[in-house]
Amino acid sequence: MQTVSTLPFDHGISTSLAIIVLLASRFGPHVQQKTLAIEAGIDAAALVRILDQGEEAGLLVRCDVPNDRRSKAIKLLAKGKRHASKMEATLKDLRFKLMGDVPEEDIETTTRVMRLLEERCQAYLLNGKTDQK
Repeated sequence: MQTVSTLPFDHGISTSLAIIVLLASRFGPHVQQKTLAIEAGIDAAALVRILDQGEEAGLLVRCDVPNDRRSKAIKLLAKGKRHASKMEATLKDLRFKLMGDVPEEDIETTTRVMRLLEERCQAYLLNGKTDQK
């Protein structure tokens, strides 16, 4: 995230809001706030403030989740989708600069291992344990 925060997104929004817009775009329409908070690594209160900024900027809206009055889903508006598309293009260029000479199979292996580590860390934080002995 530190490297991403140095990128010249230059869309007139904060880095934290840019990350939320990007994550919402990747998860698709109606991603729940809780999911965004977990993926962004921030607490729910911080996310609420960021979402307030996003709504004020016309980037996103919060929607009710059917059958769950306590949850809210996030939907990107056209302006938010445009921001996300531009950020993805910038990130694609960065990935090529950083990883262009790394074999695809090495990237796939690393991604698989990092996802496994992330799952186990989340399970540990939630349950205080992992499935491994």
